[in-house]
Amino acid sequence: MNIKRTLLGLSFTMILGLTALPQQAWMAPINPVVAPSPGAWATGQTPANVSPNKPAILFVHGLTSKANVWYEDNDMYEYAYKNGYETAFINMYDITGTPEDMWKDGELLATKIQEISKYFGKKLVIVAHSKGGVDTQSALVRYNAYPYVSRVITLSTPHHGSQLADLAYSSWAGWLADLVGSQSPGTSSLQTSYMDYFRSEMAKDPDVNKVPFYTMSGNKWSGSGKASYTFGGSYLSLFGSNDGVVTTESALLPGATLIQSGAWNHKTVRTGSFTFDLFKSYLGTVPAAVASLHAPSTVTKDTYNVDSDIQDTPASVNYMAQSSPSTNTNSATSEEGHGQYYIRGGQHSGTANEILTVENNVNQISLDWISDQPLTHLELISPSGKVQKVKLQSTPDDEFFHGAYHQLVTLPQPEAGEWKVQATSATKGAYLMTAVYTPGAEQAELKTNLSNNQLRMNVNTEGLDQQRTHLNYTVNYYHPDGSKLAPPTERSNRSMATSESVTTPVTNTPSIYVVTTDIDGYTEAGYPYRRTLVKSVYVDEQGNTYSN
Repeated sequence: MNIKRTLLGLSFTMILGLTALPQQAWMAPINPVVAPSPGAWATGQTPANVSPNKPAILFVHGLTSKANVWYEDNDMYEYAYKNGYETAFINMYDITGTPEDMWKDGELLATKIQEISKYFGKKLVIVAHSKGGVDTQSALVRYNAYPYVSRVITLSTPHHGSQLADLAYSSWAGWLADLVGSQSPGTSSLQTSYMDYFRSEMAKDPDVNKVPFYTMSGNKWSGSGKASYTFGGSYLSLFGSNDGVVTTESALLPGATLIQSGAWNHKTVRTGSFTFDLFKSYLGTVPAAVASLHAPSTVTKDTYNVDSDIQDTPASVNYMAQSSPSTNTNSATSEEGHGQYYIRGGQHSGTANEILTVENNVNQISLDWISDQPLTHLELISPSGKVQKVKLQSTPDDEFFHGAYHQLVTLPQPEAGEWKVQATSATKGAYLMTAVYTPGAEQAELKTNLSNNQLRMNVNTEGLDQQRTHLNYTVNYYHPDGSKLAPPTERSNRSMATSESVTTPVTNTPSIYVVTTDIDGYTEAGYPYRRTLVKSVYVDEQGNTYSN
């Protein structure tokens, strides 16, 4: 009996061993170690099934991120390795804690692209997440790195900016954003108006189409379990489908090929098990005979045409919409502000109090109290005096308000009237309260139009008591790097007319100014009504205005 058991045990062990052998051939690769400095890069482990005709993949991270985002809590590197691709990973200026704009990042990246291409002896395919795609285009087009790259795949890149970056520079968010350090050159450069300027700069460069771009984007932010995506997704839903950080519309690049927009959030879109197999067939092949190792050390424009090096491109949807920047003072742009969000913020000494107004027929309010530290207490008092104490769950933000904390509250079928919101922290600090309204029966609409240095604000007053409603606006001025500029902030509080106009300032220097507009009044039925609109405008050295 013991002999039989022994034989059975040996047989079972041998079967397990034979079963395990194929798995051992696909063990996860060893993670690279990238030095914590801007421009530092490291290669991944060389796959056993590597092919000389496969391009090496350079992975470029996004805003406030770093190289290890591709292989820690992410299987993207493992998927590339298993499919026989050599890989490289790089740290941008974000590793210092101060993200830089696409020009400084692009200049750094261009140098490193050449180094990495020469190391592998062939051209690269760049897979870039979020702002990394903007930095990549800057490197290829402005800083002439295109001969070393055969194609680029961008994953939820804000090619037209993000309204969350605009929000970070609004008058209500300024205190908090400044305190947690999110008003960086990198964040500032992603404001929608500055990205409109960037798009115009790319469009007029003769090298803009030397390297083909392919895009992917996410459209599912709910259920992600991340407070920053819940907040961002709810806010951005006013502007369209999004992944919690970037709208699907912004992720479309003029002249690029759209691979797919799928049910991913801003994290899963860069996760190998979610998207690698979908973009794998777009990586192409690079014949060794045209490897960019042989390119001159000093790049001369128009020397190379990489289109002839690209093979095996599958059929896909081509997004060929051309950019239409407002590149002179006589051109006009318009934007609809749906009037469905309300923002307040500032400093506090330990306790902050705000009033949240609710008109009749509002279906739901998604409230997010964002602070520089976790709250110790959050309480809401309804118009009828009912106290609602919120069970706190403070979650850190790792996106545009990196360093801040979210406290989320949902108010289904909220009672109409004025709600009191009180938040308490252990020490003094700063906060931002955002409330996103699911539309009710009476919703004002605010539209803006920019032309001839005049920002015109047209308000649909239907359903509002015009005599008791006011239009309030604040204009904050910034250098493109995010630092504040003179003249000082302008404020106005006046009775609302059908149309208001603000003259855009001339500061004799490139500048971004952010107009924060509040509607404060009552509906015709007598209910309080308050909404907010944030508008970003960039003015270049020639006085041309840009606004998306």
